[in-house]
Amino acid sequence: MKKNWSRTLAIVLVILTISSASFAQFSLGLQGGIAKSNVEDSKTVAGGGVNLRVFASPQLAIGVAGKIYADGSDYTVAGQTLRTTGTLTPVTGTLDYYFATGPIRPYIGGDAGVYFSKYDAKYNGNTIFESSRHSNFGAAPRAGLVFAFGNLGIQVEGIYHFVFGNKNHSSTTGSADNIDFESTSKFGGVNVGVIFGLGGK
Repeated sequence: MKKNWSRTLAIVLVILTISSASFAQFSLGLQGGIAKSNVEDSKTVAGGGVNLRVFASPQLAIGVAGKIYADGSDYTVAGQTLRTTGTLTPVTGTLDYYFATGPIRPYIGGDAGVYFSKYDAKYNGNTIFESSRHSNFGAAPRAGLVFAFGNLGIQVEGIYHFVFGNKNHSSTTGSADNIDFESTSKFGGVNVGVIFGLGGK
């Protein structure tokens, strides 16, 4: 599924770039942020990522993004250290609509793609458990502001992730018909970032 998703997204980007060649400009964004699950007493975790977008018009951009969120805990067991770590890595397509083209640009957007996760545990530095990589389909609506300084922007946004279960309860999504929309994990967050290239000529 990951291969098909990447191929489809690449084709869409090429078509969009060609059809809007008179305007299109790429932008590169770097983000850092925090997120928290809706599960009671869950920890706030840190993350970051990168995105590449192409502007089809001054107000519409389509692209791809990769993020990683990491979490971990240390426990003392019989005087020894048990450390658990986990990572969640969304690899998504993105769509953003900017309501203005001035120095302050409110926008809404969304991500959709595959969320990869992995967990491990180490006892005194030795790995005692390491999961295989899991994958689930997910989506995330976003809204925020970009403060534009020429072709450089400072971005602040809120994001809310929905990570869907797999119908056959397997560890990998496999195909689009294996998505269980009734079984979801949810977590919200705030991202702050820098954007290079904002669709201006």
